Amino acid sequence: MKNTPFSFLLFLLLLGPLTISGQDFPGKVTTTHVSSIFDAMLDPDGNGWITESDTTFTSGTTEAAEFEVLINSVTGWQEVMDINEIHSDITPTCGNSDLITDDDGGDFAYYNIIDPTPATPTNGDEYILFRLRLAQSPNGNFGYNFLVDTDAKYGAGVDPNSICGNPGFEREIQYANAGGKKGVSVYNVDGVTNVNNIVCSQCTSVSDVQQARAASAGGCASSPTPHFVTFPLLLSYLGVPSNIDPLDFFISAATASSGNGTSVLGGGNVTDLGGLDKGQPACGCAGQSGCDLFDCQIGCLNTAFVALPVTFNYFTAEAGAHDVYLRWATATESNNSHFDLEHSTDGVSFTPLSRIFGVGTSTKTTEYDFVHRFPPAGTHYYRLRQEDLDGTYRYSSIEAVSFGAAPEEAFAIVPTIVINGSLRIERFADDTDGPVELTVFDAVGRRLLQRRVAGSRAISLDVAGLRPGNYFLQLRDGSTLATKRFVKQ
Repeated sequence: MKNTPFSFLLFLLLLGPLTISGQDFPGKVTTTHVSSIFDAMLDPDGNGWITESDTTFTSGTTEAAEFEVLINSVTGWQEVMDINEIHSDITPTCGNSDLITDDDGGDFAYYNIIDPTPATPTNGDEYILFRLRLAQSPNGNFGYNFLVDTDAKYGAGVDPNSICGNPGFEREIQYANAGGKKGVSVYNVDGVTNVNNIVCSQCTSVSDVQQARAASAGGCASSPTPHFVTFPLLLSYLGVPSNIDPLDFFISAATASSGNGTSVLGGGNVTDLGGLDKGQPACGCAGQSGCDLFDCQIGCLNTAFVALPVTFNYFTAEAGAHDVYLRWATATESNNSHFDLEHSTDGVSFTPLSRIFGVGTSTKTTEYDFVHRFPPAGTHYYRLRQEDLDGTYRYSSIEAVSFGAAPEEAFAIVPTIVINGSLRIERFADDTDGPVELTVFDAVGRRLLQRRVAGSRAISLDVAGLRPGNYFLQLRDGSTLATKRFVKQ
């Protein structure tokens, strides 16, 4: 009995530090939002993680792939264009206004458009989430900014309102974590380099800006606490619909030396211009200064944004007697290094099958083919991972082909073309009592929707929040993992 208090004290001493550090795992929310209106966007399951697994990130290079799935997302998490953003390119290095990448040198900022009623993309219930990756948690009076081109017109001679210091942005979004303007504000900057034209002032409270630990400091050895900062904003403040084509939606991120409503346009208030290594003469901008330097650098980012490295004519998969024949063709190529042909048996988890080198740069049609020899019977899925010479990569759509004897069906989608927003799933297993996990992926393999439902022979899944297009439904229970394609109209 005399040892009990000491043992208990020792237990507390051992537990205390573990409990504190447990609040700081990569992926764990460190600053929560307050308003319940943002629950479904910032923490849909209310468990204090930004990961879909509800636990720590497993890697410092695949964080975006592990972000929590947002049910009403119409874009998924989209990366803001990056060319050569690195850590330690500003003063203070690896500080709370230093934008940093993950371990593979990319992914320093993202956005995600949310719309619970995508059939009406401008009815006022649409939101956009902005997410930054910082070397430190925000503190002090700094600004965190997104510049947005909303009309797909950019540059002198293209955007009629282009001026030195603002080649074509229509909106500037500012998050100030302190000072008189703390919170998120939006300004109309079309044709100007100041923020006098207020669209909304402090329209998202600072108490609704979420912070969470990132998995990697991006090379910042002096930064043990890299953070994601995420804030929601009504999309109507940007003046764009929720179904805007991401290829027409140029966004640039920047941090500022002050968060008190001073524009980062023209470069005068910029601490770290996202996507560029400030210490290098990137994009041939050396020797320029002021608004000309800003225009040169931001134009470099936009050029990378709009210059797609490969334009596909087609990509097909066709079953032969014993093999599957893969064929694709490009209309143009720019700095194309190679294609990694990837294969999957479930449409979700892909592994490399072969590497086929591209022609580099070409304006002529180039045809490619590959034969997958003697695959086992069943349904097979294929996609192309196209990689540039600088390491940037993109995925093609997924092609599916049934090969050999038809396997025993695990379930059917009735009908496969969904019109009314509800998907009916009929299961063929003998035992259908156990719980079922249903996951919907888009044509490039991004997870958009996930539900865990009670077991039943017939299951209904609401997919009204999905945009029209091709999708894959994966069904998983205690003994089955199967995937089928469906079309949402």
